[in-house]
Amino acid sequence: MNMTDIVKLECCEVGFTARDKDDALMSLAKLLSKNSKLEDIPVEDIYSSLKQREEMGSTGFGKGIAIPHSQLEGLKDFIIGIAISVRGVNFNSLDKKRTKIFVTIIGPKGDRSGHLKLLAKVSLILKNPDVMERLLKSTTKIGLYEEFLRNTEDGVTAITEKSQDKLMFLVVKDEEIIQDITEVFIEFGIQESTIIETQQMENLLSKVPLFMGFFNFTGGKSPYSKIIMLRINKEYINAVIKSIEDIFGDLDTYTGLSIFVLDLFFHKG
Repeated sequence: MNMTDIVKLECCEVGFTARDKDDALMSLAKLLSKNSKLEDIPVEDIYSSLKQREEMGSTGFGKGIAIPHSQLEGLKDFIIGIAISVRGVNFNSLDKKRTKIFVTIIGPKGDRSGHLKLLAKVSLILKNPDVMERLLKSTTKIGLYEEFLRNTEDGVTAITEKSQDKLMFLVVKDEEIIQDITEVFIEFGIQESTIIETQQMENLLSKVPLFMGFFNFTGGKSPYSKIIMLRINKEYINAVIKSIEDIFGDLDTYTGLSIFVLDLFFHKG
């Protein structure tokens, strides 16, 4: 199994803030549900399957690590979610210590062999104290995602290929949402972007005598837009858009923001 197909950026989280074990299981279920392969499976079903497994015995194996896992009807592929809690969560771990690293695995019902292999693979990664320390020091989603994959045999190449970079444009028509977009970028560790101020075409046409009266920018509507431009790895695009839509809803119906992604043929510096 290729870990780069199983671990997705949208299912990684730093600053996990669950209050207790039950809250953690629900939060982990919601985190996993961000994977498009689970769009037809209710969050409650994911939560129930994780909880049923916990009732058999805690997956908090000690040393600050938990590997909650379950099997789901209707799921064709394995999915992994990774969450880091700085303060730790009382997860009823075997050594009674608070859990700080959660690696959650769900897989197809009946694929016992694949499930056991994946559990063993994840367990082996987390047995390395240096890996644990670096995961706990991750401050962004991308940092956590890359650090985990870096310690898998098939993850090294995937996170280093510059040829996967794309050029993303965000056309922001409502200046008030810039703060929310910036917070999403910070969460992912995206710090380099360029913001360009532009005028909407309607504003220019409203000044042409022939078209006067057809366009009205009164009532609080700004004639200006901002374009945010950044270089981004193609593996991160869906996760970033998903986080933005978690705030504003479906961008196909939201009028304040549009996103475009183009191929990047060359970059230097």
